[in-house]
Amino acid sequence: MPNFKEEELDAMIAAECAASGRRQVAVILDRWLPRRLADALLQQAEAPIGIRGADLSKLHRRRLTAAIKGSSIPVAGTMGFRKAEVTAGGVSLDEVDSRDMQSRIVPGLYFAGELLDLDGPIGGYNFQAAFSTGFLAGESM
Repeated sequence: MPNFKEEELDAMIAAECAASGRRQVAVILDRWLPRRLADALLQQAEAPIGIRGADLSKLHRRRLTAAIKGSSIPVAGTMGFRKAEVTAGGVSLDEVDSRDMQSRIVPGLYFAGELLDLDGPIGGYNFQAAFSTGFLAGESM
């Protein structure tokens, strides 16, 4: 959550816990973080995994905020092609010339794959889009 200062994040967590006090903190955090990551960060903050928002002490909340802001998660590899997934979002297709994948805004800048706001159903379509746009951009440079 690099877009928030530690104080802002602490205030956001405090507000969410106050508004949703009966819900578990990990569930409250799923608005911003994957559940398993939230559980790991709660452990790092030495807070009980199933703690409810209303029961999260100021000390545990500050530790949790520090854990969120201070955690570094190195990438150690992949789970292989069979587990690969694609996310949506990126450069709008309206801003890219589909004939060569060049930016319509910045000449000489090319886009491909997941940099583009392009996604499709599961089944290899996203990979094909990445391969095809990458090939086209490479051939056009």
